[in-house]
Amino acid sequence: MWTPDYFVRLIELPPSIEGCTVPNDDGSFDIYINMRLSEERRRSKLEHELRHIRLDHFYRPGTVAMKEAEAGGVQLAPPAPPAAPPGMKYIRHYPSPEAFLADFLTRASARSLELLRQNGLR
Repeated sequence: MWTPDYFVRLIELPPSIEGCTVPNDDGSFDIYINMRLSEERRRSKLEHELRHIRLDHFYRPGTVAMKEAEAGGVQLAPPAPPAAPPGMKYIRHYPSPEAFLADFLTRASARSLELLRQNGLR
């Protein structure tokens, strides 16, 4: 498993900003934490920023609100796609093969899953 390099910097930020993470061109990350925070809050904010990195939030589609909630430990349901015009269907877009497989496995019939298992899917 690839572990990205990251550099933590304590800097003075406005009181409303506890911290942020910036991706660098070389694949590393700079994490800025507000030095005005208590030690406990700094640690908590660092963990939050590291979750953004682990969850690949800088290279994955999604809203800022969804990514902030996810990094904070809350899983929001993605917004429902708009209804297709009459006579047309929208085709789902999946950000990765894993996302497609996860969606498929939650919606597949018991018979489909049985056939997949018989053909080697574990």
